[in-house]
Amino acid sequence: MNQFILRSLVVGALCSLGLAACGGSPVAPTAAGPTSTVDTGVASQVTPPDAATIAAAEKEGAVLLYTNADEQLMKPVAAAFKAKYARIELRTLPLNDAQIFQRYATEKATGARTADVVMTSNAVAMLDFVNKGNVADYTDPNVPNLPKYAQLAPGVVAMSEDPVVAVFNTTLLPKDKQPKDMTSLAALSGSIKGKVGTTDIGNAIQFGAMTGYIGKHGESGWQNIEKIGPNAAVESGAGNLMQKLVQGQYQASYFVTGTVRALISGDAAKVLNYSYLTDGTPLIPRAVAVTKGAGSPNAARVLVNFLLSVEGQEAACKGGFTPYRPGVKCPFGLPAIREAVGADNMILGGYPADLAQQQSAIVSRWNKAFHR
Repeated sequence: MNQFILRSLVVGALCSLGLAACGGSPVAPTAAGPTSTVDTGVASQVTPPDAATIAAAEKEGAVLLYTNADEQLMKPVAAAFKAKYARIELRTLPLNDAQIFQRYATEKATGARTADVVMTSNAVAMLDFVNKGNVADYTDPNVPNLPKYAQLAPGVVAMSEDPVVAVFNTTLLPKDKQPKDMTSLAALSGSIKGKVGTTDIGNAIQFGAMTGYIGKHGESGWQNIEKIGPNAAVESGAGNLMQKLVQGQYQASYFVTGTVRALISGDAAKVLNYSYLTDGTPLIPRAVAVTKGAGSPNAARVLVNFLLSVEGQEAACKGGFTPYRPGVKCPFGLPAIREAVGADNMILGGYPADLAQQQSAIVSRWNKAFHR
């Protein structure tokens, strides 16, 4: 869901209920969730591109990024990149995950200019992209200084580890009644039948969350999902989910993309609250890769290097991404999530080799649980 559209839906719903100042100056934001000032640790060594790569990138003059993150999320990243590399223009094209790979394939086949870098949260699609030989053989010099889970596949690295969260309507379900974990949510769901919402399993975020959650909890995790399923409603994306939460059609939701955290402030925080579920918070890696079809391969390497640097990760935080590199100051970063749920309950997503094979079984059982 486009973050601008998502923001508009939430604000529109608030206005319709008379809960927002719908004109004039914006209200100063007040966060409604577990942000943190916990110690982020010491920054690991940052390794920039070599001088020859930067010079070649400046000669290319621009880098084209196909991204599943919209302009609002990317704006702080773009500004910071421009400040650091004034001679390299960052051009971004926001697309959904499927469009990224469809467009690349079409342009590559016709010899048209295509993406230098792709960014996606869809693990299955990215693995397919790798297997089809579309990713350049490039290992960024920052990678040895990153956690091992950052390297997802050859040439593919996580630029953020974005959590899924639970979101509640606090006017209908006060904070002291809000479930802290999936087991409690499953128990509650029968008493608020039809008032629990989530997104469809066809959504990459939902599938990624399910993969992580079931990978940790196995059959007991499925038992929770199968209790929730008959009592829940399903939306195609986070936009409708958030709008209906604000309007009171839903009291609770779960496995919602963590990028909504930045929206739950100011007037929205009067109605909504988010939390990390303490029996397992899946983190969905947002992957980046330099493409083999890159027209500006050096500028692509410079961009990926920047996204993996402390400076780049701090800029990403300002947009709503979740940085994972040590020493990055961010109230939404991994240290804040670790503080809320404990290290053992942070489910870091990866790219298991049998992910595509898992997909069919997970989708089938999920659809049965939700009577779809």
